[in-house]
Amino acid sequence: MKSAHDASADPFEHQQLVFWGCFVALITTSFAFFTRMYLCDVRFAGDFGIDKVGIGALKGAGVWPFAISIILFSLVIDRIGYKVAMFFSFLCYLVYLVMAWMAYGAIQGVAPDQLASAQAKGYRLLYWGSIVLGLGNGTVEAFINPVVATMFNREKTKWLNILHAGWPGGLVIAGIITIMLAETARSGDWRIE
Repeated sequence: MKSAHDASADPFEHQQLVFWGCFVALITTSFAFFTRMYLCDVRFAGDFGIDKVGIGALKGAGVWPFAISIILFSLVIDRIGYKVAMFFSFLCYLVYLVMAWMAYGAIQGVAPDQLASAQAKGYRLLYWGSIVLGLGNGTVEAFINPVVATMFNREKTKWLNILHAGWPGGLVIAGIITIMLAETARSGDWRIE
């Protein structure tokens, strides 16, 4: 049995493992993007008393940081390393999860006279959490592209095209799950406790 550090290990196997890790990271990014956008319309508006302008701002809060982190991390990725970028992205996903959970915690069991204040607090948590999630999503793009292009430098176009099939793949997976859980998302408590 070959160990991970065995000099005779097939480098193509290692490249494939890293490639599929990047592919899954892109699917996860796409999945997070889709589900957050869907929940903005279906749940967040009603649960947090957000008007259409607020929903637009909340959706935008997950998009513009995506572009900023792609640009910023692309400028420094070679200095900080891919591992740092990957961990930063993971941390962003984790922070968003905690902030979304806290947003719902802010409105649970609140007296009717305090609901508006609790909803505003929840909205702020969702807004800033969306910015953090957008930064994490862009960071994924900033590290997966150079990793794949470097590993497969003689077939960049082929492997980058395969890699980027992960984006629509994540949208399809998220869409199917959303369709299957649509009624639960609209009516009941959609969170897993």
